[in-house]
This record gives sequence, structure tokens and C-alpha cells, in this order.
Amino acid sequence: MKIFASVLLFYTFSANLLAFDLHSAVETAFKNDPQFISEEKVFEKQVELVNLARAPLLPNLSITSSYSDITYSGNVDTKTQNIGLSLSQTLFDKTRFIVLDQSRLDVQIAELNFELAQEKTILRITDAYFDILIAQNNLTSIKAEKNAVEEQLEFAKRNFEVGTSTITDQQEAQARFDLIRASEIRTENALAIARTNLTKSLLIPIPETFKGIKGKIIIEKPKYSAPSEWMKIARSKNLQVKIASKKSQRSRLELKKKKAERLPTLNLTLSTGHSKQESLSTLSQDNQIITLNVAAPIFLGGSISASKRQAIADNEREKKNLELALLNADRVAGKSFRTLVAGVSQVEALEAAEASSKVALESNKLGYEVGVRINIDVLNAQRQLFSTQRDLAIARYDVLKSKLQLLSATGSLNINEVKKISNLMLRNN
Repeated sequence: MKIFASVLLFYTFSANLLAFDLHSAVETAFKNDPQFISEEKVFEKQVELVNLARAPLLPNLSITSSYSDITYSGNVDTKTQNIGLSLSQTLFDKTRFIVLDQSRLDVQIAELNFELAQEKTILRITDAYFDILIAQNNLTSIKAEKNAVEEQLEFAKRNFEVGTSTITDQQEAQARFDLIRASEIRTENALAIARTNLTKSLLIPIPETFKGIKGKIIIEKPKYSAPSEWMKIARSKNLQVKIASKKSQRSRLELKKKKAERLPTLNLTLSTGHSKQESLSTLSQDNQIITLNVAAPIFLGGSISASKRQAIADNEREKKNLELALLNADRVAGKSFRTLVAGVSQVEALEAAEASSKVALESNKLGYEVGVRINIDVLNAQRQLFSTQRDLAIARYDVLKSKLQLLSATGSLNINEVKKISNLMLRNN
């Protein structure tokens, strides 16, 4: 039975690794990432603010009971029992109603902050995922280049032995091989660091090899072709703008609250009780009390005026923060759109460069074999091809990053958009 359970666990674990992709990485982060979970708990805490603010406005009911037994000199024993029930209700307190309105805004701000935390987690995890793919692709390319240079080195050695080439060809190939080996070591380290960064957030084992983009990918063109259109969307939907707007509203309520502190408050208390005292004689009585309490501040040492001036300053600050958020939304949306458009064009140019580099390499190899090209020409052509292929892979992933950044800038980034990009990558690996 234990063996069966172990085998089942192994196959389940293996299946999870095989199903691992960009979408599952982000979903795993939503479940395991300590940074995201911390933000989630902050949100859960903030949701209770409305209940806390509403509580003082609702009736408060309390019961009290006491018992005492006192012996005086002369062996006089006095026993006293008291029980009481009290109901209090705020009839008018403008500040408490404003606090309730503020708490509703606080919950809305918390919801937006949680959405922002989701956005940041998506960007952080996708960046880490793409970093692994880029490092993995670079390492594969460098290994392929190393093998090609090694073949060219062996070719140069044979030609030198038969006298059809000089020692220079062999030395050039050896120097290029040593440089590539150094790049291989550096890239292996970069891949290890990238894998560690992702594992640190997911807290689960990740596959040894990720499935990346193998060929051309078709990125849908942005819905709008002008940066101004994306800026317009960002000004209304960007999460940072929404948060700044809510905070500005809250600061205006805070100013109203400070002004309301000069208003009177009205509270009603209804209480009933029963007391019984036993000594030389027994005394028992019931009581009912209705209390209407009116309080109005006259002079509190200038604290109300001082706090009002603070609220005015805070309100002005939040207005400026909103202006800054709008400017940042404009900047990020415009930059992300231009980067995406430029990235798509760059991918197309590099795809053309890859094709021409392959032709150039074959021509140089043929020229070297017939004696019209030297070994360094072949080595340079190889380097150009592999370098172009690495740049092309990076450009493709950068395009996907730019698309995610544009969605984030316009408040549209969510797990469904990640799913679309993940499926796009799976169709092209």
C-alpha cells in the first residue's frame, strides 16, 4: 500500500511539472507567494473597517451585576446585590457618520490595493519566468555555438596538419572557443539565479527545462494605434489613479469631519436596575433611568483648529498625488505602447536578420572550403548568426513583457490575460 501511494504521489508530482506553464506559475504564486499572501491578509483586515465604524452608531446593550458582603463592628452583616441593564444609542454625532463614510472608502481603497498587488505579482512572476526562458535560450544557443566553433577548430587543425591552412586559423578558432566557454559559465550562473528567484516566490519545485517560444509568434496589434488613446484609458482605469482618487475623496471627508467636531452630540441612555440590601432590615428597590446627554465643545485649547489646518494640508497633498498619478499613468501607458510597437517591429527585423545570417554563414563555409574565405570569416559569421538568434529570442519575450506592461498601465491586467499569453507560447514551442 505504501509503495502504491508513493508511486501515485510520484506520478501526480510529475504530471504537475509537465503541466507547468506561465499561467500555472502565476496561479501558484497567488496561493504560495509570501509577499502576495501578506497583501491578501492586509485586505482581509481592512474589510472589517466598515463594521468597526458602524458599531458606535448602533445600539449598545450591557448588563451589570454585583454582590458584596460586609461585616461591620458589632457583628453587623450587610449584604448587597445589584443588577442592571443599560441601552445606549447615539442620536446625533456628525463625526461618527463621516467616519463610517470614510471606512467605506477605506475598504474600496483596500480592494484596489489588493488588485494592484495581483497586478504586481503577475508582472513579478512573469518577469521571473521570462528571465528563465531567456537564460535557458541563451545557454542553448551558446552551447550550439560552442559546438560549431569546436567543429571549426577541428577543421582548422586538420587543414594545418595537411598544410592547407596556417596556424593562425587554429589559434583564432581556439581563442573563440575559450571566449564562448567563458560566456557559457556566465550564462549557466544567470540561469541558476533566475530559477532561484522564481522558486523563492512559488515555494515549489519547478521543471528542469521550461517550454519556450521556438518559432514565430503572432502578437495581436494593439486595439488603438495612437498613444493618446491608451493614455486616455489609463487616466480612468489605471489602478494607481483610482487609488489616488479614492484617497483624495477620503481627505475631503476628513476635512468635513474636522469641521463637524464643533457640532454638538446627542446620546440617549435607557437603564433599568434592581438592588437589594440585607442587614438589620431588608431594603429592595427597582429603578428606571432615562438620560439624554447633549455635549458641545466650546474651547479645547485650539486642537480643533489645528487639526482642521492639518486636514486642509492633507487634502492639498492628496490632490497633488492624484495629479502625479495621472501624469505617471500617461507616461507609463505611452511608453508601454511605444515599446510594444517598437518591439514587434524589432522582432520582424531580427527574423529577417536571422534568415540572412544563415545564408551568410553557409556562403562563408563554402568560401572557406574553396579557399576564398579564411577561418575568421566563418567564425564571425557563426557569431553573427547565434548572436542574432539570441537577440531574437529576447526580443520576442520583451514583446510579451511590453504587452503585460500596457495591460497593467490601463488597468486591464488579470489572470485571463496571462492565460492568453501562456496559450500563445504553448502553440509556438
